[in-house]
Amino acid sequence: MKNVIYLLLLIGAILAFQSCQDLEKIRFPEFTDAANVRIQIDPDYSALDASDIENAKLVYSVFSENTNIESVVISASYYNFQNDTTYDSREIIRYTQSDFDANDGAIRDEEFTSLFLAQKFGFPGGASDLGGGDLFNFTNLTTLTNGMVFPDTILSETNYETVNVTPNIINSAGTTSFTVAFNAFVACPVPDGFALGNYLLEQISGPDDPFFGNPYRWETGVVTLAQVSPIERSFRGTYFTFENRAFNFLLICGNVLVGTTGSGIGCSALGISWTGATPPGYYDESDDSEIIINVLENIDGDCGLPAGEPMTLRLTKID
Repeated sequence: MKNVIYLLLLIGAILAFQSCQDLEKIRFPEFTDAANVRIQIDPDYSALDASDIENAKLVYSVFSENTNIESVVISASYYNFQNDTTYDSREIIRYTQSDFDANDGAIRDEEFTSLFLAQKFGFPGGASDLGGGDLFNFTNLTTLTNGMVFPDTILSETNYETVNVTPNIINSAGTTSFTVAFNAFVACPVPDGFALGNYLLEQISGPDDPFFGNPYRWETGVVTLAQVSPIERSFRGTYFTFENRAFNFLLICGNVLVGTTGSGIGCSALGISWTGATPPGYYDESDDSEIIINVLENIDGDCGLPAGEPMTLRLTKID
């Protein structure tokens, strides 16, 4: 019995020794403070009001507990919906540790006016060059005095690249530790839950379907409006008898805007596409029971069909 006990004690001592050796091998590096920079958007000024663009503004606050900030650079790229053009990212504003120190770590109620942003992108017409559906994509690049940059990719011991701001805190809540990015549309506010759910889709004017003998190209039926962004909606319907065709549109201050979109079907590489018409469709900003969408159909004249024919779709909400 004693021999068994001695054997067990010996095995335990060996395992304990090996564990100590392993801990020496797996020594973690000294802890280094990360960047804590949180950007909070004022919900009342989270978009540039397209109905009063000259006086529109974004309002935000920046918070940080760091004492070693070299710079916080907020940059933005810009997408022009009407021209389908993206402008490269450029610096909009820069903060340093002294800015946070002067405000006890909370720089509140900062403003980006529509004129200020237009000037940053060199638009000659100022704020009037901004239009409904346009989008600013803002990013935050923070550098610490020790040279660390956030966000940045780091390489693990297994040669796996990862971001040094972990996914569970990237814009996950109002109390996130680090805000990587935010965006702002040029648009009127759209209430939560507006223009979502089941609608009856009808093509009420426009060209017929010459291939299958139908008086319409979009089949009448129930579709579900889904939210793509605060002002963008999408549905999938039957088009030229092909099911599950996606259609996206924007809700802009009572107007319904449609970007150039391919249907995914056609007779050539161009395919059958549509784009927004003038005047655009419309909706009641206080009532989402009916939405009218005006488009120009088959803008490239694919399949030998006429190019750019006007078409109107109606969406009627189903209670």
